[in-house]
Amino acid sequence: MKIFSITASLLLCASAAGAQGRGRATRPERLRTQVEQSPRRDALEQRFRQRSEEIVKQRLNLNDQQVARLRGVNADIAGKRNALLDQERSVRSGLRDEMAKGSGADQNKVTQLMTQAHDLQSQRFALQQDEQQQLSGFMSPVQVAQYVGLQAQIRQRIREMQKGQPDQPPNP
Repeated sequence: MKIFSITASLLLCASAAGAQGRGRATRPERLRTQVEQSPRRDALEQRFRQRSEEIVKQRLNLNDQQVARLRGVNADIAGKRNALLDQERSVRSGLRDEMAKGSGADQNKVTQLMTQAHDLQSQRFALQQDEQQQLSGFMSPVQVAQYVGLQAQIRQRIREMQKGQPDQPPNP
């Protein structure tokens, strides 16, 4: 539990660094503030990644070679996952915009966006399967399950912390 408190503190610091001094700024001002604070945020994120790696190594009882391979899998999967998330956000935004038109919504566009959303969801599931298959190459099934559980816990903590910060833009 202490480890998660430390992790939560690091996440809170990283989130606070991005939110500090923003007040009720408009979205472009928020983005400008985030860019200006990028080096500080990058340093906090780097510390968070290092601490997370230590936690994973300890909890899963990984050796140095396994940690190195895990780093590689994470680098490979993270880029793909982020690209999918960006595409999903774009599709959800388009769908929201179209649905805001009410009865004037373009039926064909809504159908297309719904199909894209389903396809992206399938791609995300396939990416999760690929990640677990790669992890299975150097981790036991129990370690893979523990790792997936730790990832879920960390994501949940991040969501909880973001909800606690009124300056954070809502996640679409």
